[in-house]
Amino acid sequence: MGRERAIIVFESGRELEAVIDRGRRKNLYINIKEGEVIIKVPPNMSYQEMMRFVNSREEWIVKNLESCAKAPLRLKDYTDGEPFEFAGGVLKLRFITPDRHKDPFIDGEYLCISVPKAGADAYMVRQDAERFITDYANDILRESCKRLIDLTGLCPKKITVKKMKSCWGRCSSEGNISLNFYLYEKSSECVDYVIIHELCHLVHMDHSPQFWELVSKYCPDCKSIRHKLNYNE
Repeated sequence: MGRERAIIVFESGRELEAVIDRGRRKNLYINIKEGEVIIKVPPNMSYQEMMRFVNSREEWIVKNLESCAKAPLRLKDYTDGEPFEFAGGVLKLRFITPDRHKDPFIDGEYLCISVPKAGADAYMVRQDAERFITDYANDILRESCKRLIDLTGLCPKKITVKKMKSCWGRCSSEGNISLNFYLYEKSSECVDYVIIHELCHLVHMDHSPQFWELVSKYCPDCKSIRHKLNYNE
């Protein structure tokens, strides 16, 4: 009896975090509240029996999670003043008209983009902003990976950065790690957590207690950071 947070692994291979709540009830049912999956379980139901029901409701769970998930704030129109998430905060585009063209740079809460005095060219603004963000994403992930590989002594065969829709990172059975390009939106502690999480999969490919013990060794606040990320693999 009681509540515990756990990683649920569907038969499809999809994994997500859920709260398992065992209490005085006759039937099993699932609640999704503020993006969190809560599985209400009768006291004597086995884990295997619970998972048979959870697997039968996979599509419903995923659909409801997607509908209540907060959409990230990303650049769409590339207009002056448009906000977007960056490094754990929010920046706004600011068009500037210097006498000589300047590369994009951050000034306080703004990403400053040089535009001609005659008016901004939407294509060029997009190119400059995307180049700046891409360079930042690659630099911060490369530097963090090197630092955390040195810290843990765990080294993947290959690291790839790419845009991913459903997870922040992935470790293959071959020892290759993929990191989500959109990690540039997150704080440094979140970036470190994702990298540590995937590095630890080089030792434990599951989410066993031994895996979480290893993650906690290098990231003591992993539980709170994971909740902040809404980390689904």
